[in-house]
Amino acid sequence: MRALGRLMIALAAACGLAARLAAPVAAQDADAGQPDSDPPSRAARLSYLEGSVSLQPAGVEDWNAAPLNQPLTAGDALWSDHGSHAEADLGSAVVRLDENSSITLLDISDQAVQLRLNAGAMDVNVSGLDPGDAFEVDAPNAAVLLLRPGEYRLSVDSDGNTAVDIRSGQAQVASGDQQAMTLVTGQRGLYSGDGSYALTHAGPPDDFDRWCQQRQARWANEQAVAQYVSTDVVGYEDLNDYGQWQTDPNYGYVWFPTQVAADWAPYSAGHWVWVTPWGWSWVDDAPWGFAPFHYGRWSHIGRRWGWIPAPPHRHAIYAPALVAWVGGPALSLGGGAAVGWLPLAPGEVYVPAYRVSPRYLQNVNSSNTRGLNAADVINVWRNPTLPYRYANRDVPRALTIVPQVNFSAGQPVARHAIDAPPQFAAAALSARTPGIIPGRESVLGPVALGHVSRPPSAILDRPVMTHRQPPAAAPRFEVQQTAIQANGGRPLDSGQLLHLRGPETGRSSGIETPTARPTPAGSQRRGIPERPPQFQTSPPAMDTNVFKKRDRELQQQQEQEQQQLQQRRLQRQELQQSSPQQRPVELPRTVPRVVQPAAAPPQPQPKTQIRRPPPPPPPSEQR
Repeated sequence: MRALGRLMIALAAACGLAARLAAPVAAQDADAGQPDSDPPSRAARLSYLEGSVSLQPAGVEDWNAAPLNQPLTAGDALWSDHGSHAEADLGSAVVRLDENSSITLLDISDQAVQLRLNAGAMDVNVSGLDPGDAFEVDAPNAAVLLLRPGEYRLSVDSDGNTAVDIRSGQAQVASGDQQAMTLVTGQRGLYSGDGSYALTHAGPPDDFDRWCQQRQARWANEQAVAQYVSTDVVGYEDLNDYGQWQTDPNYGYVWFPTQVAADWAPYSAGHWVWVTPWGWSWVDDAPWGFAPFHYGRWSHIGRRWGWIPAPPHRHAIYAPALVAWVGGPALSLGGGAAVGWLPLAPGEVYVPAYRVSPRYLQNVNSSNTRGLNAADVINVWRNPTLPYRYANRDVPRALTIVPQVNFSAGQPVARHAIDAPPQFAAAALSARTPGIIPGRESVLGPVALGHVSRPPSAILDRPVMTHRQPPAAAPRFEVQQTAIQANGGRPLDSGQLLHLRGPETGRSSGIETPTARPTPAGSQRRGIPERPPQFQTSPPAMDTNVFKKRDRELQQQQEQEQQQLQQRRLQRQELQQSSPQQRPVELPRTVPRVVQPAAAPPQPQPKTQIRRPPPPPPPSEQR
């Protein structure tokens, strides 16, 4: 009996231990998201700044100085002040802003890009459009669908009049109550606020166009990097200017930065920001510091760091930061908590802090490193806190540690980095991001010391037209912050964000559908301050279907030319027939003409064959 009792106790203890071990697995399985809740596989990059450029992150009302390499997502707005320029890399397209220009990213998902131009001028260079993808630019008086790869320029003047120039490519434009029209290479559409529009030839390049051409030529010269890295990697064009490629027997192609200090380590010079829907995201200070910190893996080879890129010819998926973590709210230094991180090495699993589906989890790892199998990914994902041996843990200065207060405030890491305290020596690294609650500075960034420019309120409140209804604006960050705290410091997925959205969703959408807008009583019809159209004779209003009218005019012109050509041919024939040397004999077709014997018969013309009746017999024979 005692032996049986001991056996029962042992079985009960074993069952309890199994239940405790299975609890994290069950929790992770229950936390798995659906494919619809997965974040986009790309984020835009603020790739170039010149002058004073400001950023308004989604969900906040304030503006701050825009940092280089800032990840951009739906709801973010940019303003380039007087004498300034900006460039944003979207992966499949590059958007460049002229001075005094305001744009908003309404949508940047895997299937669509939708931009809003409130003022100024922008140049869009589209390098690729997959079947089914949509690329739309919404302006005050026109909604423009870019149909083919090419270069497009859109501008909005102080009155809201919109101009669309097709440098190359093809676009469909909807404006007011007019029927949608298609513009092709070399054409320009002009659209005013009262619904009138006109077509002209695209104008000659100005200073902004030449600046865009210089930037684009630089990008075109760096296409040789595509043999080492996937072209889906945003920011790969900068690598050749700041490093060199070498072949490693273990990893293949490796990129080594050449303009860094001897004791430099990845993720040590920059700051952290909170970007919805990914959460904590790294923003590097280096001009090349985007691709190597959101794709691929890092390895310490010899005495220097090398970046092993995402495999070429494979769709690369963006990640906010590919690091392993230590510390956080649970690890205090006495004066406050601290947090540390180090770069992931090839073959190590990245575990997102945001909710994802198993398919996304496999893709975000397999597209950024080799040597991983599905079982390893699932095992680390289900047990992120289990101790794993990270290859870069033993590399000197690979682990970067800062106080949590500086981390969450978005302050420069290099300025606030500290040596590893004794508590961190025994602390285990985790694949999951610690649950640190973001603050307002986490989203907006540290307050700039100088003046922060912002667009006039009249520009921000200016309504635009849209062909495709954009996603709803992000909830106010104060509302998100409460939900993030209830979520354990983890980012909110699309379903949770949708639940938070209400009548007040932060920035006013200002969206109009292209419908008829009546002209106010007593107001005059406003003309477009551009040169007169060259595709029609009556400026500035045109037919509702200008292209059919042009086709009819061309057809009528061709018919007139054919008639004139036929008339000239008939005139030449009449001149030939009326000449004295070759005047034909004019005879009626019904009554033959009898030739008298005394008169000499005229010589027949060689070209005119006339059958004549035989002459009558002489009078003697007629008897």
